[in-house]
Amino acid sequence: MGSSEPCRVRGTKSGPEQIQTAHESLEADDPMRVQNRFFRLFLGALTLSTVIATAGCGSKEVTPDEQLPNEFAGAPNWVLEGCSAYWGDDGGARICGVGDAKIASSMSIARTKATSRARTEISRTLETKVKNMVKDFQEQVTDGESEMTAEQFNSTTVSLSKATLNGTSVQKTWVSPTGQLYILVALDVEAFENSVREMDQMSDRLRTFIESRARKSFQELDEEMEDY
Repeated sequence: MGSSEPCRVRGTKSGPEQIQTAHESLEADDPMRVQNRFFRLFLGALTLSTVIATAGCGSKEVTPDEQLPNEFAGAPNWVLEGCSAYWGDDGGARICGVGDAKIASSMSIARTKATSRARTEISRTLETKVKNMVKDFQEQVTDGESEMTAEQFNSTTVSLSKATLNGTSVQKTWVSPTGQLYILVALDVEAFENSVREMDQMSDRLRTFIESRARKSFQELDEEMEDY
């Protein structure tokens, strides 16, 4: 039977023997050289850890918002400050609105959506103005003609608002760096007055009253939007 000693490659030493040999080699060296060797190893490890730590602290996580371009870079005033900023203090009488839509597969679809949203904004403002003018008419006219039921009041207001929207027009468009389309739509007082004249179900006195108040009402709204 052969010996049960573990197989060893000739010329090599086992783990314990290698450690012992290294230890004996260190003991054989000059103590000062051994100390300098350990000091250099320590400095090397310290430098490496410092570089790694500095690189880690210097890196900044980029948020999704920072990766995207600025949505309003180069935007005109009417996008940033409201639609009335487009005209400034020209003394005009108008109602305006701004709508937006994402440009995806079709510019035409985006334009339709943005225009519709701007017109909706105008419609809400216009309906409020018409209601106030009709209410003022009811309060100032003392005879029976001014009396309107709630249904007649709402019907007149809604009908006039819807009819007037046909007079809106696109004034300006702008596309943001992220592909968002912005459209400026306006309704001037002349278009509103034309709609009032074409309202058959409106009495002549109410029509005259609204026409006389329209320009002042539109100008007041324009000033309110500028102050806002």
